[in-house]
Amino acid sequence: MIYLDVSFLLLALFVFVWSISGIIALACGAPAVYADSRLIGEIFKLAKIKKEQIVLDLGCGDARSLIIAAKNYGAQGIGFEVSPFAYLKSKLNVLFSGHTKNVKIYFGDARKAKNEIKKADIIYLYLFDKILREIEPMVFSAARPGTIICSLGFQFKNHKPYLSKPLQNCKRITKVYFYKV
Repeated sequence: MIYLDVSFLLLALFVFVWSISGIIALACGAPAVYADSRLIGEIFKLAKIKKEQIVLDLGCGDARSLIIAAKNYGAQGIGFEVSPFAYLKSKLNVLFSGHTKNVKIYFGDARKAKNEIKKADIIYLYLFDKILREIEPMVFSAARPGTIICSLGFQFKNHKPYLSKPLQNCKRITKVYFYKV
């Protein structure tokens, strides 16, 4: 009987944390939406990612993009996540992938990542229009010349991509926009 009560409490706690995480993410304008791993690999191939480059994911979700960058390309990864549940999941995914030395995840709002933007060689984004409009001035002013910005599904308002490529994401065609600072 006590075992059942503890199991129920753990399940209830999990559901509560997951729900609060969703509310926080929605309030910040960044609900969890994940990209297909194969698509992320194609994006990095088109971005010509190289070994030891720094890949920044503002809104990294489960850290899939950063793990792919580290595992397949030898890159260093930095991610920001505002959802507590996704942040915990990303930390666990990085731990279980064996890339804790190459990938760092920070809990916090991507709009406060100016110092990390300055370090990035490649910035990977899967953010809605509203957030892109908010971070566009910061990203383009803080990023170093030559930084590649890959935006999945949504375009920046005031900058023109040098490449726009339709790719398959979870059985749907989604455009990916590539910018160079």
